[in-house]
Amino acid sequence: MVFTSYEFALVFLPLTLFVVLGVSSLGQRTAAKLLLFAASVVFYAWWNPRYVALLLALITFNYVVGTWLIDTRNGPHTPRKYALVFGVVVNLAALAYFKYANFFVVEIGKAFGHPLHLAPILLPLGISFMVFQKIAFLVDAFGGGIKRLSLLDYAVFVSFFPQLIAGPIVHHREVIPQLEQPSALRYSARLTPIAISFFVIGAFKKVVIADAFSPYVGSLFEKASGGAHLGLIDAWSGALAYTLQVYFDFSGYSDIAIGLGLLFGIRLPINFNSPLKATGPIDYWNRWHITLTRFLMAYIYTPLVMRATRRRLARRKPTHGESAMRIDAFIMLIAVPTTITMFLAGVWHGAGYQFIVFGLIHGAYLVANQAWRNLRAPSDDDDEPTVGTTALCRFAMFVGAVAAVPFFRADSVATALQFIRGMAGLGGSATKALGGAPFAALILAGLFIVQVLPNTYELLHDRLDRAMPALARHAGTTDVRWQSSWPRIVWRPSVAWAIVLGLVAWYALMSMAKTTEFLYFQF
Repeated sequence: MVFTSYEFALVFLPLTLFVVLGVSSLGQRTAAKLLLFAASVVFYAWWNPRYVALLLALITFNYVVGTWLIDTRNGPHTPRKYALVFGVVVNLAALAYFKYANFFVVEIGKAFGHPLHLAPILLPLGISFMVFQKIAFLVDAFGGGIKRLSLLDYAVFVSFFPQLIAGPIVHHREVIPQLEQPSALRYSARLTPIAISFFVIGAFKKVVIADAFSPYVGSLFEKASGGAHLGLIDAWSGALAYTLQVYFDFSGYSDIAIGLGLLFGIRLPINFNSPLKATGPIDYWNRWHITLTRFLMAYIYTPLVMRATRRRLARRKPTHGESAMRIDAFIMLIAVPTTITMFLAGVWHGAGYQFIVFGLIHGAYLVANQAWRNLRAPSDDDDEPTVGTTALCRFAMFVGAVAAVPFFRADSVATALQFIRGMAGLGGSATKALGGAPFAALILAGLFIVQVLPNTYELLHDRLDRAMPALARHAGTTDVRWQSSWPRIVWRPSVAWAIVLGLVAWYALMSMAKTTEFLYFQF
């Protein structure tokens, strides 16, 4: 069931809200949680009932292991460590089987010259997000940062349907404390208009803007997959179109997820903050899929850095020279951990060498960004960048992001390289872009929106912070600075905004008949 479908927007969501909020308003909070969990299971089963058993098995297994780790926080370290490793391995094994088994079997067959294939394995929706969320829970339970919680609270936390399929990757500390609040699972007159606004804007981004790029993008990548040479305009317009498609698709999903959470009195963390306005690779990954970056930093990058640092200290090797980090220290403490982390980020996104290349390209971007920061004189860090410098950095990052995106969309490295050749001007003459003037206008409109206009959170966060001041810290919003480039364009409960959003909602609703799945559902 897709958020931007008639059955969800007009049947499932209203019915779920009516039942869950109604039962909760009668003081039956446990029953309301049970009903919300049941609704989340139904939501997941709508796509493929067979994988409900997988969802329930992962919930049960991780709750049992996590609870044991919580109960033995003061016990012997070694058994707890083995239990953590066992839990992580089981989760990764489930992910590896469903997502990578066929890929590895085919590659092994190629290596030995004998074609091998497994029966087709249908990827469970959201398996990557579910596994990462559960691994984070186990690691935090091992570290002693979680108090004991009931099976029902844990089940609601990990299966909450607004974030079940494509994130955000939510920590227990962001949802469990909210579930314990009296305002959770209750109707709020202050929150509901904000929640509906998030949902409407997100749906519009998806069904009206993102899906409009789909035919053009599909046609150009099919040409490249068939071995056709792409001209300069075709290649760049295709890469730009897919960049904007995935931007509006994922941005729309993130808005909808926040809006749905708010309807139930739950504030989910921000997961998307205008990444195409980033001024560098580090800034980009702090804006794109924020909760994935947070997970990678906390559970992969930082442990790798700490391990390498301890080794250097044990060998009495210095880390800094006279004014900057030594080259050997930079390689071992920054470049290698960054490359490994982004390699795994690429692998996480899909089973294919093109995803690995995508991750390594962005890894190289990040290493270069870190190297530049390391080489700059200390006094330069305090200098305010000029408008021209900021614009140049933003343009360079934007071009870099567009240049890497063919590897994210293509069905193989060869297809992506066809795009890269075309973008480099090696694909022949600069042919007329597919779609002509309408396609060009669509791209220009998309660029204007992402580069100039404020994002949804910039429009709504002020009212949201006022409506949920005590819970803002649980959603990780205090670490993000919100300063809109259009400070006068902010959402407020007024007739003018009601009319605007009513028109947007009507147009989005009329476009839902031809909606497609969100792109991140495949991950």
